[in-house]
Amino acid sequence: LLSVSGKVNPGELVAVMGASGSGKTTLINVLAHRNIGSMHVSGVVKANNKTLGLAINSISAYIQQEDLFIGTLTVREHLKFQALLRIDKHIPDRERMEKVEEVISELGLVKCADSLIGTPGHKRGISGGEQKRLSFASEILTDPSILFADEPTSGLDSFMAQSVVATLQKLAAQGRTIICTIHQPSSEVYNMFSSLLLVAEGRTAYFGLTRDVIPHFSSLGYPCPPNYNPADYFVHTLAVVPDDRQNCLDRIKVILILKLSSYYLLYSVLIHCSCNTIPYKASWWRQFKTVMWRSWLSNRRDVLMFRIRILQSIFMGLLAGLVYLQTNIDADSIQNISGALFFLITTLAFSSLQAVYFVFPIELPVFLRDHKNGMYRTDVYFLCKTLTELPIFIISPFLISVIPYWMIGLQSEFTRFLICFVVLMLVTNTAVSIGYMISTMMKSTAAAGAIGPPILVPFLLFGGFFLKSTSIPVYFVWIEYTSFFKYSFELLSINQW
Repeated sequence: LLSVSGKVNPGELVAVMGASGSGKTTLINVLAHRNIGSMHVSGVVKANNKTLGLAINSISAYIQQEDLFIGTLTVREHLKFQALLRIDKHIPDRERMEKVEEVISELGLVKCADSLIGTPGHKRGISGGEQKRLSFASEILTDPSILFADEPTSGLDSFMAQSVVATLQKLAAQGRTIICTIHQPSSEVYNMFSSLLLVAEGRTAYFGLTRDVIPHFSSLGYPCPPNYNPADYFVHTLAVVPDDRQNCLDRIKVILILKLSSYYLLYSVLIHCSCNTIPYKASWWRQFKTVMWRSWLSNRRDVLMFRIRILQSIFMGLLAGLVYLQTNIDADSIQNISGALFFLITTLAFSSLQAVYFVFPIELPVFLRDHKNGMYRTDVYFLCKTLTELPIFIISPFLISVIPYWMIGLQSEFTRFLICFVVLMLVTNTAVSIGYMISTMMKSTAAAGAIGPPILVPFLLFGGFFLKSTSIPVYFVWIEYTSFFKYSFELLSINQW
């Protein structure tokens, strides 16, 4: 960006337009103080004649291009979650819920208020236009004076796009300042914006009233043809075509030199981006209760995965019991008993590892957005996810131990069975912890699934079943002492014999 400047008044709806790579998203990220990393910004952002840095987050809201939700929640539940964590601490819960209902009515979400949001390709839910309005609803719960939106009509048909911009018009009419990037709007949508900022090669090509832009470009020698969508014409005029790059750059240079706009202002004060964090509006305990409630609801409604895990545990338990059915407890059967015990450990380790690959990669974008909005802490989110997933990781080792234990004919004392169950539960949760670590490191479930098994294989190989301790090469001895397979196998063997 270079010398991009302007002034927006309350009640205005401003479209930021330009060719791909022109700097539209970078501009609103700088204005909103989002996703700027260590970038140095030359210039100032002011509101009511006061210079703002990170403080702009207290009076503004930012709507990302992607609609990020937990698909198993309803519209009302999602807004309730947002209200509990984002509205100031001193506001009573009753007023928070009243605000939720007010926003639902204001943004036309009454009909779908109790419908599941849904997950594309997995669970059917509300429409794309309703999801976009829900994104707006989530942000205006805090009554922001300024609203930034990154391509709010992206992926919507012309009717839905017009409906979304009409919603933005309605919000602007209430006195809010709304600035949004937009890509290839229809002529109807284009004319709904009160002001227009055209960006070319990171610089201001025009900033003024929408109705004045056609006369302005005509005065520069670039009249918009009759019956032509002005938005398409201006973006095409300011685009750099690879095959005609020099001519395009020359044309843009002329437009930038000759530009005239009543809003054009230039600031040259150097500021450095603050790295302060956004203060949380909810206490740690409220964050914990609210995130726990959302995680519990999400898990309760995703019954398919729960059933699959239960059936998997029952199947593997029966398989182990039938394969090693009533094995004799004598010297000749030591190998079979050891094989049965190691099979139970291996089954639980790999199934538990694979069960959590998807947990963080899928929800990571939602977490990052919520965390940047100052809704909840990282430790709260991780603790809640772990606790809500814990029941299945207790039930699963219980089934895999209780079903085959007496079928195989292991030591029949109940205390020995309890020891076996506890050891297998520890194996399960150790594998789950490794799975969590992998899923937080990887950006996709496919990548997590590819790296997970190779990490477990060395622990498996040096677990005491395939290779004697005395046969391990000296340069691999250290792996044996890090293998949870080794310790669990030894415990189960001691418990049995």
